[in-house]
Amino acid sequence: MALTRSTFAAVGLFFATLATPSFADTYHHIDEVAVTIERQARLIVEETRHYIHTPEYRHLVSDAQDMCRLASHMHEVAHHHGSLAHLESDLRQLDAEFHHLEGLFDRIEIRAAHGQGHIHGGTGHVRSLLDSIEDNIHHLQDDVRSLRNPHFVARPVIVPQPIVYPRHRSTTIDRFHDSHDHGHGHQGYRSHHSGSFGRGITIGGGSSRFTIRF
Repeated sequence: MALTRSTFAAVGLFFATLATPSFADTYHHIDEVAVTIERQARLIVEETRHYIHTPEYRHLVSDAQDMCRLASHMHEVAHHHGSLAHLESDLRQLDAEFHHLEGLFDRIEIRAAHGQGHIHGGTGHVRSLLDSIEDNIHHLQDDVRSLRNPHFVARPVIVPQPIVYPRHRSTTIDRFHDSHDHGHGHQGYRSHHSGSFGRGITIGGGSSRFTIRF
């Protein structure tokens, strides 16, 4: 056959690679989202000024700065195509820190509403910023999880070779009957091939000979 097994494998690998999303492109996208989270985390640090006259202010600033440092570190890992395990670890820490900080903002808002401290100005934009950070963290988690998916590994597709059956060869019994018939004329019976009609048995000889084909 002109196309060998290795040729089929190479063709299959080529098409599998075309259909496979680019590992590098996904890392680049992760890097872009990480930059966005880092920028948003810095904005959160700036927004803590609205809570300067609340009992939890120092705690709030410290946690906001911790989240900012985690976001910055995760961005560096993503930018330099660090290991997936490292990215996953950073994301777990960032997600945990975010939810802790989000809960702290909620408690401050509730306590301030009951007279425990005073918040300067409106803070609706802070809630919108936190919601956006949460969405981006979940987005990153999905992207990193997708890098663990086998479809990013271009596997060769092996297409089995066509089965080519060999031409029929006479069996030992056929050869025996042929030699027997040649030695004893056309009497009796013999098994033989008959062109496109397949196999058959000839009984008798001369004008009384007849053949049963099958």
